[in-house]
Amino acid sequence: MITKIKINGFKSFHNFEMTFTPFTIIAGTNASGKSNLFDALELLSKLADSDNIKKALQSQRGDFLELFSMYDRGIYTDKMEFEVEMLVNSKVRDAWGNEAVLKYTRLQYQLKLRRFVNQSGLEDVELFHEKLINLKHQDDKWIELISKKNREIWRPKVPAGKRGVPYIDSDIVEGMNTVIVPQDSKGGNKRRFPLNNANRTVLSSFDSIDFPHVLAAKEEMKSWKFLQLNPDDLREPTNKNNGEDEITISGKNLAAALYRISLKNDFALKEISRKLNKFLPQFVEVKIIDDKENRQFIIKLTDVDKKEYTSRVLSEGTLRILTLCILEYDDNFGSLLCFEEPENGIHPARISTMLDLLADLSTDFSDNELPLKQVIVNTHSSVLIGEFWKNFKEDNNKSLWFSKMVTKVDVYKNEKIKFETTKLSPVDKNFIADLFPDKKVSILNVKDYLDNGNFSLDNE
Repeated sequence: MITKIKINGFKSFHNFEMTFTPFTIIAGTNASGKSNLFDALELLSKLADSDNIKKALQSQRGDFLELFSMYDRGIYTDKMEFEVEMLVNSKVRDAWGNEAVLKYTRLQYQLKLRRFVNQSGLEDVELFHEKLINLKHQDDKWIELISKKNREIWRPKVPAGKRGVPYIDSDIVEGMNTVIVPQDSKGGNKRRFPLNNANRTVLSSFDSIDFPHVLAAKEEMKSWKFLQLNPDDLREPTNKNNGEDEITISGKNLAAALYRISLKNDFALKEISRKLNKFLPQFVEVKIIDDKENRQFIIKLTDVDKKEYTSRVLSEGTLRILTLCILEYDDNFGSLLCFEEPENGIHPARISTMLDLLADLSTDFSDNELPLKQVIVNTHSSVLIGEFWKNFKEDNNKSLWFSKMVTKVDVYKNEKIKFETTKLSPVDKNFIADLFPDKKVSILNVKDYLDNGNFSLDNE
């Protein structure tokens, strides 16, 4: 679970800072930077698992150079910096099934990249700083979101031997920029990674529980999922020949994922059917058909009149709600789900239903069951944020932020520059807003801005 992020030098972010809850909504108009935040999270996720930094950057929207913040007069910054705070599960498992119990579940990861022109005259990128530390209890304000009686479940007490050495650190060794990774246990050998020819992050190179906290940070970040559901992909049965049973960004393989879930959990189909019926009463049963003749899996819904409908004929709204019902029982869904504009294809009367389903996909800290799960949504719908405010404004596990582009002036390489940057402000009356008392905005102003454009934030 990501709890805080700082970004500088990536797209529209300049000294940007934001705090997250298990269920976080970001509201704003188009071109306000909402999608850029998802791009930043997706890039971090890929860098945690990729064997090539430049390829991870090139997989993003836009040209390579455009990923670095642009100032006026066509100037691009040459550095990109990220800092991520996380709450991770207390147990981590490696690819071989070995498990380890973590001493610390509150971690902070830092990553800095630098742009340069290589010998061939091409734009290139290099890693010049990487760090992973445990967050000290006395400095951890975010943890107050969890009640005292449940806090130790998610952040265990450390009885003795508090760690002061980073799990990953950067330093100059023999005149060379080097990343150092000591073992968790005292007296273990340190691993050193000179950065002169590094083409991947150090975090991405660890796969075993010999370095459990490093592995936990990697597994957390690489598990982040990003949904941009396409109704055509949701409707299609899954062809067995493609060998895939994980739901993709666009919603492909939904039928195969449901089949996999039904094999692992005998009660999953009944629970998913009950869940769907709660929100769409006309449907009473969800079925998964193994069409052996055509080598495909097909989803069918049965209505109250016992009529059956395949996914091919279902509405986009029904498919979106069905997908969220399935995701709740999918162990492969990961710890974080980022969902672009979930209101698309949903009738306004069903927006409240959609929000309830998204809330069910996120962790409630009063429930002691692991694993941690989190949902971040971006939207430009005033109907959605109105329903959110009506149902969840008193719940500290859920927060609402407002996104807007503002003009700033700063000094870059001894020159005064002007640029457009994303500003996110917490909406009042929740715990997260209390952490940013000078930045709060009103829900009424946000709704008015989304509907009529009658709202402005002071430039900073």
